[in-house]
Amino acid sequence: MSTNTFSDTEHQILEAALLEFSTHGRQGARMQCIADRAGLNKALIHYYFRNKERLYEEVFRYVFQRYFRRLGETLRRDGDFPTVLRAFINRYLDLLNENPALPMFLLREVSEGAPVFSRRISEIVEISPDGMPYLLLQLFAKASSSGEIRHTDPFQALISIMGTCIYFFAGFPIFAALMPELQDRREELVEQRKEHIFELVYYGLKPRTE
Repeated sequence: MSTNTFSDTEHQILEAALLEFSTHGRQGARMQCIADRAGLNKALIHYYFRNKERLYEEVFRYVFQRYFRRLGETLRRDGDFPTVLRAFINRYLDLLNENPALPMFLLREVSEGAPVFSRRISEIVEISPDGMPYLLLQLFAKASSSGEIRHTDPFQALISIMGTCIYFFAGFPIFAALMPELQDRREELVEQRKEHIFELVYYGLKPRTE
């Protein structure tokens, strides 16, 4: 299902809901606040999504269709392992940087045990060999079997990349509070982060010589 299944009004509501849920969580979010953020009547929100629980579930579908499907596109590009790996890391960091509500929205769901995501995963995410997680696993498995990188558990590599990318955005308010001079360097640090994560992963997995 493509993102054009959402109307302009639904986009407006879902973006407002994403911000509200990322700020206050599923329990703390209020439909009236979402309506205010969207600049729409509360009754219209209920017309499109019925209730807060349904809206929350639709935000997940919206997020994965609008944002995370793009990550899979980087893994379908032609290129050698370091080229595709770098493109994936760069795109993931850009996605999180351009949509600051995303990291907290996802982390809030995880902190609750991911009940909604687990229940609706098959409807939300493309679970197939052509889906993003499996494409990334295949990328590492192929590079490992060809000897381009050391033998590694592809799943652990996937978790390391995804977690290392998202933690910067979740933790930046803390880093900036501890080191105020970082506050105005966020964009610069994001660009540096791209290269750092690539080098950490790629050179950390390169075959070692005695």
